[in-house]
Amino acid sequence: MLRSAIALALIACLNTAAAAQGLEVKREGVVTLPTAQQLVLHSKALGKNVMVRISPPAAPLPAGQKAAAVYMLDGNIAFGMASDTLRLMALENETSPAYLIAIGYDTTNPMEVMAARSTDYLHAVLKHPADTKSEGGGGAAFETFVAEELKPFIEARLPVDPARSILAGHSYGGLFVSNFVTRRPNAFSAYMIGSPSVWADANLASAVSKTKGSGKPVYLSVGEKEVSASIDMVTDAAKLGDALEKAGFTVTRRVHQGQTHGMEPNVWMAEGFRSLLARAKT
Repeated sequence: MLRSAIALALIACLNTAAAAQGLEVKREGVVTLPTAQQLVLHSKALGKNVMVRISPPAAPLPAGQKAAAVYMLDGNIAFGMASDTLRLMALENETSPAYLIAIGYDTTNPMEVMAARSTDYLHAVLKHPADTKSEGGGGAAFETFVAEELKPFIEARLPVDPARSILAGHSYGGLFVSNFVTRRPNAFSAYMIGSPSVWADANLASAVSKTKGSGKPVYLSVGEKEVSASIDMVTDAAKLGDALEKAGFTVTRRVHQGQTHGMEPNVWMAEGFRSLLARAKT
């Protein structure tokens, strides 16, 4: 994983600096998140292994109490950021306690992760005009894995409340959640969509128009600077929000000033968690 390579490089630099200052390294190792758990599960729907990383609430739950659950796509990349954000916000009483279920891939190779998500997160097949390559087409199978395999597995294993479950994804992940909510609007209690790659699926608008949101909450955000000569993700997100509202979803929308595609997940997570997991004020 890219993070592991960076960590090893940092350790090497620190060792060099320490030696120069006469310090002796007593112990070194890989950094892990406290209380976090990693499972490798085999999915029949996908026909392959999937890595799931789980982070519990920061504080132990009272006996018999269940917590909310956030199912976050791009678990190889987003796990640390999402876990820290959820735990800190709960400790500050900004949000209710929640388990993080980060969905990723059983590999440490970043290119393999990118290839897998490019297949699984797109329901439609996307053909690239510059060459003969295409990607996508695995969204329906991945949808089945999330809704029919993973969610029941987690609910049987952990003290999570099915009535407080959130599916969250950014970029291609945001596109997957956008498609998911049109096909299974009642599978989760709420949805977080960040910078959805609407441009990659010409069928999305039609799919949204055919569903019934029944007031289901959706948090949708995009960065102000996610605009290029060929893709305007700000306009695309606005159109998606309009379509979701027309279909009956309760949509909270944000365009975050100054944020680029790579920077947006930081704000999207914090604001999305606050919107959908707000702790009841007493």
